[in-house]
Order: sequence, then C-alpha cells, then structure tokens
Amino acid sequence: MANSYLPLFRPGDTVTFGVTTAVTAGQVVEVGTADMTVAPAAAASAKVVGVAGHDAAVGDKATVEVGKPIHELKASGAITRGQRLETAAAGAVRTLAAGTAVYVALTSAVDGATVRAIQL
Repeated sequence: MANSYLPLFRPGDTVTFGVTTAVTAGQVVEVGTADMTVAPAAAASAKVVGVAGHDAAVGDKATVEVGKPIHELKASGAITRGQRLETAAAGAVRTLAAGTAVYVALTSAVDGATVRAIQL
C-alpha cells in the first residue's frame, strides 16, 4: 500500500496555540516566542498565523482561525520558529536564503527533524 499525507490543519480550521503575549478576539496574531504559540502581530509582520478567536492571557491557550494549511515537513538544516522557509532538496524545507518564501515555521527543528509550518 502506498503512503499518504494530509496536512495537520486545513484552511478554515481552528487551531489551539499557547499565548506568549495577551491577545484579544479578532486580533491578527503571529508566531510567538515558543513553539506553537502566538502573540499580537507586529506592523508589517512576516510571521502571521491567523486571527485570535477569543481573548487569552499569557500562558493561556487561544483558538486561532487559520487561513492556510499547516504542515509537518522535513527540515534541511536548523530552523527557528518564526523564520520564513523555502524549499530545499529532496522535498524538505530550509530557512529562506535565495528562493521564495512558501512557509513560516511554527516550531524550531534541527536538521532532518520535523518542523511544523504554515503555508503562505
């Protein structure tokens, strides 16, 4: 039997994230300071995850409406959460160097490990 793959979350799904800076319902949120966390988006943020579904304090969990798929991908080289990612050899992803950003890392990962990333 052949392998198959589905994204972790699809557009329109709600995803639960930890909160590193308090968020308010309807606020645009970006990658926070820990894996799978969010904080209010900064001006011209390149790390947007989605929109907070409700108010949440630091340390709480927040439901976020995501507009793009979230995937688990193989890291080529070390990746730090919040970095923009491009494609790498053999279908992996790496930190943006010379190509086109296609994902934002939601978790950090070492070379060869799995990284969670939201598609841009």
